[in-house]
Amino acid sequence: MSPRFFTPDYVERAELRDGSPVTLRLVRGDDKELLRREFERWSPDSRYARFHAPKQRLTDDELTYLTETDQENHFAIGAVSETADGEPLGLGIARFIRLADQLGEPVTAEAAISVADHAQGKGLGRLLFLRLVAAAKERGIERFRCFVLGSNSSMQDLITAIAPDHTTELDAGVMSIDFALPAMEPDVAAAETPEGGMYRLFRAVAEGAVRLTRRLVDSVDPD
Repeated sequence: MSPRFFTPDYVERAELRDGSPVTLRLVRGDDKELLRREFERWSPDSRYARFHAPKQRLTDDELTYLTETDQENHFAIGAVSETADGEPLGLGIARFIRLADQLGEPVTAEAAISVADHAQGKGLGRLLFLRLVAAAKERGIERFRCFVLGSNSSMQDLITAIAPDHTTELDAGVMSIDFALPAMEPDVAAAETPEGGMYRLFRAVAEGAVRLTRRLVDSVDPD
């Protein structure tokens, strides 16, 4: 097995499109308060777009679930910066959860990306997507599964452009779509990757316009 790039001591410092600095690292168990504070900064619209229900707070159990991951079957990478007085400020999180209810080796995972309101439109969603794909590939994940409202024909067309060989299932008005992950170097620069349907999809996810992970939504209390 090749040495892994995304290990517990992984730290990456990057610059967003507007020149603001950002640090990427794996999510840790002691990030609960940081995640709680950031969630409270989200607008009601962003919360609703992410959870598809009104959501006022994250419970202690939800914070445990979202931060205490094994970084193998449930992987999460976070983006942080600092306020003027040196306090950490959460900007976004990308995660995947390996699906275990398959025959043979589980190689499909559900994925999600969330970017805070104040960090949208700066290229962070794209950067998180690139790192999430690379981390998934080095853990043996071959495909991501996403969920799109069945009535959203424009998103269905977009996913068809991403992966013509994708498979779909429709359940209660929600379409689940599986597609293969591209090869991805762990340190590729966002500016070096081609623009395409897959990146537009995950940019829409990062901005809360598209639902990507039913499991993460269903695991939280809508209150």
